Amino acid sequence: MSTEHVERLRLRHRPDDLFELVSGVQAYPDFIGPITAMRVRENRFEGDARRLVAEARIRFKFVRERFVTEVVSHRAERRIEVGFLEGPFHDLANHWRFVELSDGSTLVDFWIRYHFDNPLLQMLLDANRARAVRYLVSAFAAEADRRYDTMGAVELDLTAEPAFARGA
Repeated sequence: MSTEHVERLRLRHRPDDLFELVSGVQAYPDFIGPITAMRVRENRFEGDARRLVAEARIRFKFVRERFVTEVVSHRAERRIEVGFLEGPFHDLANHWRFVELSDGSTLVDFWIRYHFDNPLLQMLLDANRARAVRYLVSAFAAEADRRYDTMGAVELDLTAEPAFARGA
């Protein structure tokens, strides 16, 4: 059975900047510690969407793995969908959505679903799921602070409902 996790937070950066940061997978090894290498196998446009096939190598303590994902970026909608192609997972999918708020900041909606083939890896990640996801989201927030003008600090906003959830 797959595990799911959702994070919603408000970042004081422009949604287009955050979209660029997350869709720029080639730079992940520069600011996400466990990702030791990233290679883009395919990069093409399909209509208004950009489709990448990316191979990541990760290392965390005694675990070293390689996996391949498909990353589809929809610039006009500020939405990024990630799907699993190869690697140690039985299932892996996630999405990012960036909704501009009235003050110019961004509501970031991050969702992930995963299930490892290896029960030990599944147990390890499940035991630290919230911490692992917050680490990942925090790494993106810190990189955004480094790259872009900021309007203030990061705030958790767990009560906000993004426009796409309301059908807007």
